[in-house]
Amino acid sequence: MKWLRTIRTSLLILSVMILMIGQTAFAEDADDGGYTYTVRLSAGNQGMLTGEGITVVRDGVANPEGTSIAKKGDQMVVSGLEYNDEVYIIPDDAARVSDERYSIRGVRRSGRDNTEAVQATGRIASDLDYVIAYRVSGQMVKYTVNYLDEDGNTLLGSDTYYGNPGERQYVSARYVDGYLPQAYNLVMTLSQNEAENVFEFRYTPVETGETVTEETTGTTTTTTTTTTTGAGAAGAGAAGADAGAGAAGADAGAAADADAGVGGDATVVPDEEVPLDEGPDDIVDLDDEEVPLANVNQDRPGKVMSYLPVYIGIGAAAAVALVATALYLRKRRRVPAKEIVEQIRSDENKQP
Repeated sequence: MKWLRTIRTSLLILSVMILMIGQTAFAEDADDGGYTYTVRLSAGNQGMLTGEGITVVRDGVANPEGTSIAKKGDQMVVSGLEYNDEVYIIPDDAARVSDERYSIRGVRRSGRDNTEAVQATGRIASDLDYVIAYRVSGQMVKYTVNYLDEDGNTLLGSDTYYGNPGERQYVSARYVDGYLPQAYNLVMTLSQNEAENVFEFRYTPVETGETVTEETTGTTTTTTTTTTTGAGAAGAGAAGADAGAGAAGADAGAAADADAGVGGDATVVPDEEVPLDEGPDDIVDLDDEEVPLANVNQDRPGKVMSYLPVYIGIGAAAAVALVATALYLRKRRRVPAKEIVEQIRSDENKQP
């Protein structure tokens, strides 16, 4: 009895310890303070890399300090990446075919077949190894990629590529300074009708906030609105510093005017709360636009998979604890046959 109770207690303690270890791992991962990630792009067997076609974006800044994009042999190595950095890869810019029988289809994960092309652009949450994916050129059809703002205005010139009809074609968004696409990648099955083979990225400005200041002097009211967007935030910060210096002088002048009897009143209207935006979708399937694959990171190793052993350990410990508890309760309820016989004999002896 006592040994069974001891085992059960030990298993429960072990389960709690495993849970604490898992929480600690999540906390360290969420911090992402010191670890950096690396993305490698290999040329494959039917082409060669150009050294171009890759852009790193962090907080709206392209190719920030601390990141590196370098060609090393038949690989492009992107290093110094932090969690949630964006890496834009345009396969047709990054490589050129060396055999005219083939054409570039996109990228694939290392170790996969060319037919298993995946999306090439998105946020970073782990190290990644890509290889340029090729197709055997057949009866090719044209497909077009457009880059537009919300009003349908052209932000970048359209790209024209060729693929095989019936093929699932992945297309990556291009980086546009100060804008975010509605999705990092689009996918669609190419049609024989080239008019249907249109991939359209819609971009929205990256707004960081808006400040409205109203200043009243005598009978005159001046309203100033400042909006910062995208990569222009750094310039806005410098302008804000100059404005701050000017504001200090204006405050001194206002104080002097107040002493002289000239009324001055400054009212600052605080920013309205900017709604949180989860950012672009990883991929949108144009074959079924009614059910877009929002934030689905297909074929990329996620953090859930990296903690799979922890989950398995927790589940196993919990199962063992439940079995031990069930055996313990069953044993307590079981009455030995000897005791039953003695009880019957005792009852018979009590009868007259």
